[in-house]
Amino acid sequence: MSLLTGAGLVGIAGCLTDTDSTPEGGDSTSASGEDDTDSGSRSGGEITVGWYEQNIDNLDPHYVTNGEHFQVVPNICSGLTMMTPEVELQGDLAENWSVEADGARIVYNLREDVRFHNGDQFTADDVAFSIERSVSEEAPNSDLIAPLKPIDDGGVVVVDEYTVEVEFEEPFIPGLIYLSREGRAANIINQRALEEMGREDFQRTPVGTGPFEVTAHDVGERIVLEAFDEYYRTDDGNQLPYLDRIEIRPIPEAGTISNALQSGDVDFINEVPLENASRIRDDSDLVTHERPDLNFYTLSMNTEVEPFDSRTARRGITKLIDSEQLVEEGFFGNANAEPTLFTPALEWVYRDWEEKAQDQAYDPDEGMRLLREAGAEDASITLLADNRTLRLIEIIQRQLSEAGLDVDIDQVSTSVYWDRVGEADAVVTWSSGDYDPDVGIYRNFRSDGAWNDTRWGDSRIDELLDAQRTAADRDERRDMLWEIEDTLIREAPVAFLMHREDVVGHRAHLDGFVHVPFQRRLEYLYRTD
Repeated sequence: MSLLTGAGLVGIAGCLTDTDSTPEGGDSTSASGEDDTDSGSRSGGEITVGWYEQNIDNLDPHYVTNGEHFQVVPNICSGLTMMTPEVELQGDLAENWSVEADGARIVYNLREDVRFHNGDQFTADDVAFSIERSVSEEAPNSDLIAPLKPIDDGGVVVVDEYTVEVEFEEPFIPGLIYLSREGRAANIINQRALEEMGREDFQRTPVGTGPFEVTAHDVGERIVLEAFDEYYRTDDGNQLPYLDRIEIRPIPEAGTISNALQSGDVDFINEVPLENASRIRDDSDLVTHERPDLNFYTLSMNTEVEPFDSRTARRGITKLIDSEQLVEEGFFGNANAEPTLFTPALEWVYRDWEEKAQDQAYDPDEGMRLLREAGAEDASITLLADNRTLRLIEIIQRQLSEAGLDVDIDQVSTSVYWDRVGEADAVVTWSSGDYDPDVGIYRNFRSDGAWNDTRWGDSRIDELLDAQRTAADRDERRDMLWEIEDTLIREAPVAFLMHREDVVGHRAHLDGFVHVPFQRRLEYLYRTD
């Protein structure tokens, strides 16, 4: 069998890297962080972590919808597989697996040395329960594995105590990704703990098999993670995690979280606010890790309202938006400015800019010509914004206003923002953690997609979106994805803006951070002081 990578299928896959190996590579460090600490002396100590969020109220993996909140979850709840920094799958709770029936069935052989944080032994029954719960309760991410056969009709079969089969109605290539630790569809949880605690308490302190257990959670104030002594993974024979205790503090203000890192009030931040990235990089007491992220940013246009109900007008608007200016002023240079769908981080499906449809290339003269053709040269538009998108929206407002459009901004709180997205004329939206292209495109661009806020649909795109899910041959699938990308650029239900960089920062007395794109895996972190 050929190998499967998280970024693309090179065929149909089985076992990849050693389940106890330390992920390597893919990490860029900008400040001095050299350390010759012997791996056997890394254990112990505690740190304080700043999380660039208002609050983290829900850690139940099946019900987390915010990407930054989900970054905490894999430190608590494992998956059947997990991602390496090279965006490849390796075993997690599964020692190995085989893919059968042309990609419709996955057989997982599970580890026998795993316990939950409450002491319960992990078995195949826990896999079956976790998947069944996600599907039967129609949890927010259950749609990712919607092609699964009915649970009671072969969808999940417990073969024996440490073997489980998962079967889809037809070949479903992204299935392996969605059942990984980072895949969001069905992280493994403890049934007894859920039933004894109830859903509300479980959301605050879920019980999994991950490297850390939640020992305190004061919503909006702190989350305390303590090392789980019976965690099953090691690093060159050394027990993980290295740190004894981590306190996570939500800090929503860019200046506050940056100052906290520079002053030493926190040791690590999950996201460096891009407006402060240069001063964080230049601080000799700090280390940054930077790499292309798995995302795309768009201006999503409601195709049921004027002028966005006109393809010609939408294409005109895309040509008025200068992505390079957006990157420089909005993201302070920390993004790829191509107005396209697939990020450079997905190397197997990424193409050079010149190879893609050029219909959204910046060309204000052509943009105005198209708007005049559509009779929309003096159209009125309202852009929805919250504090996280306001800077980008203000730049877009200026660019469109300079072309003669009447552009207003409706600024709302972040708590209201996502409830209003579907009603807005136009809004900045983004994907995150797209370890497989299907993650970002199926929900956003299928006619009935769960996140299709544009209300745009195309029968050919629907056909391709369905077909790429079943294509085990990577080259065949890539051709379908390229057609999807070019069609979306030409039809312009969204204006593609950029691909943001992933930037993490910590004090220089920490080392060992393993930078999986968009993930914040804390088990390898250790103190050098």
